[in-house]
This record gives sequence, C-alpha cells and structure tokens, in this order.
Amino acid sequence: TAVSVQFLTLQMKHQEKIKGAIFGFALGDALGVGAEFMTRNEIRNYYPGGLHRFEDIIRDAHRIQWLPGEWTNDTEIITRFLETILGCGGFDIHAIALSLKKFVNSDTFDGSPLLRTVCKAPDWEKHPIAAAHKVWQSGKFVEATNEATQRGIVTGITSRYVDLMEHTRRITLITNDDNRCVSTGMILARTAHSLLWDEKLPDFEDLVDICEHIDPRTLQWLEKTRVCKIEDLELDDLDTLSYTRKAMCAGLWPLWHSSSATETFDTVIAQGGDADSNAAIAGALAGLRYGYDALPAEKEKLLRFDYLNDLAERVAEYSERQGR
Repeated sequence: TAVSVQFLTLQMKHQEKIKGAIFGFALGDALGVGAEFMTRNEIRNYYPGGLHRFEDIIRDAHRIQWLPGEWTNDTEIITRFLETILGCGGFDIHAIALSLKKFVNSDTFDGSPLLRTVCKAPDWEKHPIAAAHKVWQSGKFVEATNEATQRGIVTGITSRYVDLMEHTRRITLITNDDNRCVSTGMILARTAHSLLWDEKLPDFEDLVDICEHIDPRTLQWLEKTRVCKIEDLELDDLDTLSYTRKAMCAGLWPLWHSSSATETFDTVIAQGGDADSNAAIAGALAGLRYGYDALPAEKEKLLRFDYLNDLAERVAEYSERQGR
C-alpha cells in the first residue's frame, strides 16, 4: 500500500542517516589524525593538495601509531558507548561508565590523562557524576577540554527528545564536570537529533537558549561560528586546540557554511589542531545531514568496515524503536 511504501522510505532514510553519522564520525577520526596537532601552515606543507586519502597520511612518530584507515580513541569510545546502550536496551549511566573504565584500563588506551584520573577515582563506576565532581574540585581544573564533547552525537541519535538534554548532561558529567562541556554537548545533541528526525538544523534560538540556561560563556562562540570564516576560530591554536567550545565550533561551522559532506571534511581537516576529534564531530553531523552515500568514498577503506556497518544497522533499529 501507499502507506507501507511511505513507511519503508522513511525507514530507509532513517537508517541512511544513522549510518552516515557513524561512518562520518569514524572517517573524520581516521582521516583527521593525519593533520592532528598541526598548524594550518604545516598542513599546507605536508599536504599541498589537501588530505583526502588514508594512504597520503605521513608516517611520523605520532601517526605511525595507527594503520591507514584505523580510528583513534574518539571512535573507540563512541562505539563502546553505543554498544552499551544497545546491550542495556536503554540509557544506563553506570553501564556507560563501566564500559569507559574498562577501555581506559586496557592496553590499547592512549587518551587524555584526565580520563585516566577520573576513572581511577574511588567508586567512580558506582557514582560517576559525584566522583568526577570531587576530582575536578580537588584538582582545580579550569580548562573545559573536549573529551566529552562528541558524546552529544551518541545521545543525539539514541535518545528521545524528552530525554535528550538530561542524557547528554549525565553522559558529559561522568568525566567533565564543567558546564561549558555540558552546554557544547547539548548543542551538538540537539543538532544531531534535529538532523535525524526533522531533516533540518534546529532553530538558532533553541541553541542560544541552551547557552543561556546552561553556560552563557558558550554563547559568544556559538554566535561567532554562525557568521565567521573558519580561520577566525583558530582551531590550530596550540594553547586552546583541545577546548570543548573549539570542538563544538568545528562541528557546527560546516552546517552553516559548507554545501557537501566532502567540503566538510576537507575544510575542517585543513584547519589542523585537534583535527581528528573536530573532523569526527563534523563528519557525524555531515553524515546525518547528507546521508551515508554522500560521504567521501574513502569511507569504504575504513578498517573494521563490516563492524561499523553492523553497528549502524543495530543503532538504527534501536533508534526507530525508541521513536522521536
């Protein structure tokens, strides 16, 4: 019937967007590592024609850690969080914390010292938000770093709208007890959710409202990103490249200023800085906006392609069951 055909079309579109988000994230991560911690000038020297293929990534002391097409800790954590939500049949903050702790304690983890410090706190997996708060208070952390920023992609594609902000708040606070981190994650979650279910960007005023209610310090970055050139964000500034608001800006800027998924990857990676994290967020949002097929063909060279494909199918099925 016409109704069943329409439902099937919507279902396929939903699956295409979820697949785009997951593959876009992994592609941005695995390709962006080729420009990680570089300045724009260094990228122009190493990649005069741009960085578009895994095989072009220079094999220096930093990048030799990954095979061409292999993702970093960013995607590993995101896939583990998604697997945990699927395994629990819903959002369970204690199960999510336990999955992170297992990874941080593994031999393959080489991520931020902050995650190691927080996960080692007494009873962290039992009371992760309270324990993380004590760590931040005792350590007197003042830098709102981007370890948790991309978790807004996870909640954006798995949480219902009614739960979206609370799930994002909690999944952020298990490691990053700073409202700048919470606000940026919420903005990305709201954006991802709207692209998935409404097929459009959220109203700008909705994002402004998040800033005003959670952390007004984020607002100036949000407003700047909407109107500035991407170079004005100074994503490659060595002192601020890992800040959460920089990662948010990198993810949002192409949505307002780029016209394709390919342009999104090329533009964000060319800015350097924390390029793998930035391109992962931007890639996930591009995948939600344009769909899997619109992502650069290099996605097919990702290692563990079959696993990502299977994960995307399972996440799409879960998301459809949850509903908007």
